[in-house]
Amino acid sequence: MPELPIYMDHHATTPVDPRVVEAMLPYFSEDFGNPASLTHEHGRRASNAVEEARFSIARFFGVQLNEVYFTAGATESNNIALNLLAPGDHLITSAMEHKSIVVPAKRLEKHGIAVTLLTPDREGFLDPDELKRVLRPNTKLVSVEAANGEIGTLQPIAELGAICRERGVLFHSDVTQAAGKVPIDMTNVDLAAFSAHKLYGPKGVGGMIVRRGIRIEPVMLGGGQEKGARSGTVNVPGAVGMAMAFRVRGEEMAAESEWLTKLRNELWDRVVAEVPDAFVNGPRDRRLPGNLNISFDRVESDSVMMAMRHFSLSSGSACSSGERSASPVLTAIGVPESLAYGSIRFGLGRSNTKEHVALLVDDLKRNIGRLREISAA
Repeated sequence: MPELPIYMDHHATTPVDPRVVEAMLPYFSEDFGNPASLTHEHGRRASNAVEEARFSIARFFGVQLNEVYFTAGATESNNIALNLLAPGDHLITSAMEHKSIVVPAKRLEKHGIAVTLLTPDREGFLDPDELKRVLRPNTKLVSVEAANGEIGTLQPIAELGAICRERGVLFHSDVTQAAGKVPIDMTNVDLAAFSAHKLYGPKGVGGMIVRRGIRIEPVMLGGGQEKGARSGTVNVPGAVGMAMAFRVRGEEMAAESEWLTKLRNELWDRVVAEVPDAFVNGPRDRRLPGNLNISFDRVESDSVMMAMRHFSLSSGSACSSGERSASPVLTAIGVPESLAYGSIRFGLGRSNTKEHVALLVDDLKRNIGRLREISAA
């Protein structure tokens, strides 16, 4: 019997890889210097570690060293990207984006910035032709995530970015859920956001890609670190740990992706075959390897998850946990509200096994059947 509860919420966060922890440890108490203190050896060691981390991340994404900036995470990076906009500008994004795009976009509208939301199809894909139609002369920025963390859809960011480049419009992508899980074509991406904790790295550290020639406006002012893009002392252990996580992902991503896709499809097929009135949200192909989002009719997801005490699950984005409204992502792709309330996201990771899948399906059948009997009584 595996150790309980079994973790299946890897889109919310991941356990830190032991190799990442080992790489970080010296920078807490041995090489603890401030990387901005270049007048002495302690500071220089820390600075060298930060630059080595920057190099590793640049190599992973295939970008230039000076295009990588460290932040506290993708939320901050997304806010910095949207800070490029000024009154009179036009922003294009979608209703499926992470809240760190959607919420700032709503605030920008109140300050004279026009916002257009692209409409996804039933599987969550955005239409490049629609993007062409809604571009305006004053469109400054298009922001589309590389992968959706709820339904797993992988967007055609290379094609969308190419359209923007042809029109002289900046293209930004939140690549947090995709980085380290699937290859990302960064050719036409001008700005990108990412976090370490989604790929077996530490929480509280992330970064952004900013192509040369793009001048960004910081959201945090102070000492001018990270070339003025993000003031505040760089999190040295976090940067080192994130770089190690990216190095490990570069080596192990392909094999792990293949395995998680097989495991995900086994879970998909078994649930649909064995649990009545179960409906998968999102595509079969062009989907995150470990992602599965299923709506169960005639039950609420909160009740199911409370009953599934042997598993750590979620109903959607961790940033929306506890909310009682239907998921905006599911609403955007046309899932009826009654089904949206019965949606559960299964986030498989490298620790999950076929035994876990078998136990999960058995628990789902038993608990959903019982809950439906109670609600019908």
